[in-house]
Amino acid sequence: MTRTVVFVCEHGAFRSRIAAAYFNAAAAPGWGALSAVREPQAEASPRLGPLLAGRGAAQHLETAPPSHLEAVHADRLIAIDCAVRGRRTLVTNSQSDQALCDEIAGRVEGLVREIAADARRTRESESSR
Repeated sequence: MTRTVVFVCEHGAFRSRIAAAYFNAAAAPGWGALSAVREPQAEASPRLGPLLAGRGAAQHLETAPPSHLEAVHADRLIAIDCAVRGRRTLVTNSQSDQALCDEIAGRVEGLVREIAADARRTRESESSR
């Protein structure tokens, strides 16, 4: 059974796709990520391919039209630079595309570590029963 992190951004064209690609490149076993949107843009940003070129995350970049937030199941939902009531929000501070990509990659790396630590604690708790 795969558990899912859904990264959502306003239009689904850039930020959420970067986050999902980085997450899927480093995901803990049993986890995967999708990107979703609040207000869909017709297609992904053409800046994505060149921005991720040569990085391991590039092979995980979603190319399909984004899913609407209402149509996806999330074990964890993370909003990026948009408000989704009651959900964890990641606010980016970077101005350039490259800096934004690096910032998102770093935050996703932290999330992957957090999920792995949670899984370890759960296994340890279950084995001590």
